[in-house]
Amino acid sequence: MNAEYGQRLAAWRKEQSLSQRALGSVMGVSQGYISDIEAGRSEPSRNFLQLLSERFGVSSDWILYGIGLPTTERAAGFEARTPGKRIEPPDLGTPMSGDFRFGTEDFFMVERMDLSVSAGLGLLPVDGGEREMLAFPRSWVLRNRVNPDLAVLVRVEGDSMAPTLPNGSLILVDSLDKNLRQEGIFAFNRGEESYVKRLVPVGSEPGGRLVSIKIMSDNPAYRPDALIGEEMESITIVGRVRCVVTTL
Repeated sequence: MNAEYGQRLAAWRKEQSLSQRALGSVMGVSQGYISDIEAGRSEPSRNFLQLLSERFGVSSDWILYGIGLPTTERAAGFEARTPGKRIEPPDLGTPMSGDFRFGTEDFFMVERMDLSVSAGLGLLPVDGGEREMLAFPRSWVLRNRVNPDLAVLVRVEGDSMAPTLPNGSLILVDSLDKNLRQEGIFAFNRGEESYVKRLVPVGSEPGGRLVSIKIMSDNPAYRPDALIGEEMESITIVGRVRCVVTTL
């Protein structure tokens, strides 16, 4: 075995649009650990290879020796995550946790969290009570390339994004997608406040650095704001809003 295993891991990771930090977060290891493997400074551990196979369906033989196909299941990436065990339809009111199968469809459970400026990732578990979770069909997750391990549900407060995001609606935030490469609705922290707004990148320098960001509300009653130059560093993006789940 030689350092080519690192090149194969890097090629697969980039194909999935995963950064070293994001992959490390999913796998429970540091960015440095991923970097050392890809650079050939360290060999991947047996536990790492096993988890990579369970979560993403990546073949250990392919990583280590280039034997066979990259993936052991139907497709690479998030689709290959091991489905939960098959269960019978639950009684009404019975809470479900973990991933599960209902009929012929696999589901992933996504947890609701609160935005917070005091937390490192900008997210905190909902205060009090049982964990609030919602099931998403595997087919939808695959189609939209959402990693359920890095997605959370957030409750919208206020009407600044109405009618797109009504007050009280539950939204799915993809915390893997923090890149302002194009306009989108993002959850972010600014100063001591948390927001869900439309962020619009405006212009870029030759090196690709943004010149300005517009912060816009879909409700015309709220005036837009703009961040220019170093002012853009005042916001910390939590993730991109991928869909509105419910307005209840």
